[in-house]
Amino acid sequence: MNNDLQPNALQSQILAAQGEINDAQQVAAAQKSARRARWGTSSPIIAVIAVVSLVGVLVWQQHQLRYWLAGPSPQTMRADLEALMAQAAQDVNDYRDRTGHWPEQLPNPALAALVNYQYHGNARYTLSARHGQITLEQSY
Repeated sequence: MNNDLQPNALQSQILAAQGEINDAQQVAAAQKSARRARWGTSSPIIAVIAVVSLVGVLVWQQHQLRYWLAGPSPQTMRADLEALMAQAAQDVNDYRDRTGHWPEQLPNPALAALVNYQYHGNARYTLSARHGQITLEQSY
């Protein structure tokens, strides 16, 4: 009979294979436990970093966030309307300097959609603009 097939030799090979399997399972379990331990300690750190970053961005962008939630302040709207009217007045005066006569309507179509222009004769005109509750009117 072959020595490899004897019960004692076969049993010792089975026991050796089981030992190798147990060793491999223990190594895999230890590696898995180490990964869990690393993730377990780093996940709160990652969460804290994310929260601190979010708060930082919100504080840094508080003006834009307030604008997004509540809309522009009345002071901002007034300043924007004043800037539009100043640009319209500049366009009217530039048109007058370039052509020698006053325009019948605002030369800039984009501004004409936002600012009303009325020429009164004798080099007098009025500009007006409105946004929400704020209305501005200026005579030149």
